Amino acid sequence: MLFILLIYELQIIANIIHMISSFLWWSFTFMVVIIIRPLNKTGNLSIILPRIQKVVVYTSTVSIVSGIVFFGINTNYQYYKLFYTTWGNIILVSGILSLLVYYNVISGGKMRLIFIKLKLPSKFYNQTPIALFSMITISLALMILIAKVFIMI
Repeated sequence: MLFILLIYELQIIANIIHMISSFLWWSFTFMVVIIIRPLNKTGNLSIILPRIQKVVVYTSTVSIVSGIVFFGINTNYQYYKLFYTTWGNIILVSGILSLLVYYNVISGGKMRLIFIKLKLPSKFYNQTPIALFSMITISLALMILIAKVFIMI
């Protein structure tokens, strides 16, 4: 009985950590892409961007690791359910979107350089922050959908 209670408490703790870190990641990304980036025409706000990036690296890492742990706890560590259930497929797609954004965060914005090397039109790679913000927003929306609609059994 005590073991089941501890697993339930661990599930609640992992859920809270995952939710808080995911919303912080989204909030900081929102602040940079929607508020700071358009206002930074003169470069005066560039001084705070490295500090924000450090916070985003930590929150995004915690979000991804806690998401993996949370999924494992909910499925009794049966990770194959990512591939064989509808909600697992949605979580997998959401995780892939999050990992693409995470790569851009930890690499310091190298996704834009990849787009430039692929010789994509400048209109496309200038919109990279908005595209990545859209991906993290879709990922967050899918996770909320999973939490509210599907029951993980």
